[in-house]
Amino acid sequence: MPRTVFAAPLILVLLCLPGMAGAEENASDPDTPAQDAPAGRSFSRFAAQLPPGWDGEERTGFSSGAPEEYMLVLGVQDEAAERFLAQVSVFVLPNRKGTTAEDFARQMAELQGDPTEPREEGRFWTFEGEPRTQALRGRGTTSVAATPERLLIIITQDPEHLGGKEVAASLRGLDDETRGLLGR
Repeated sequence: MPRTVFAAPLILVLLCLPGMAGAEENASDPDTPAQDAPAGRSFSRFAAQLPPGWDGEERTGFSSGAPEEYMLVLGVQDEAAERFLAQVSVFVLPNRKGTTAEDFARQMAELQGDPTEPREEGRFWTFEGEPRTQALRGRGTTSVAATPERLLIIITQDPEHLGGKEVAASLRGLDDETRGLLGR
């Protein structure tokens, strides 16, 4: 994935803060999923079901160099790998001010074009809007969860309906902290 994939959602998230390896195919194996079925993919802190053509890349310490800053970008690009067609960006960040998910979602919504009013959906506060800085043009859905220690931000942009909503819904935490933030 190009390095610019990290810049777009990162800038939006940072404005609110204080201060791909593929699986091998084996056609003779009956346990191998069909080519058009989502494949499970694990990263260091999350797992997700990725439709064909989707890939992901993760980074830590992307802003201040602190290892508690985590970013995972999942997406599908056009055939020339020049632009994203759909993208799910996941951030786990220190909650330095102890803000609530509602307050952080409201702060983020103010930075987007034509945002909806943030609303509570289970453990998340969610809104739609058009991120001003983006690798992918179009509206997105942002969901925010918080603990006193961490913020979880998931931004889904999928204007062509290529499975972004399903990818975001399939996210699973792989450690106690991410399982707690996601509630799964």
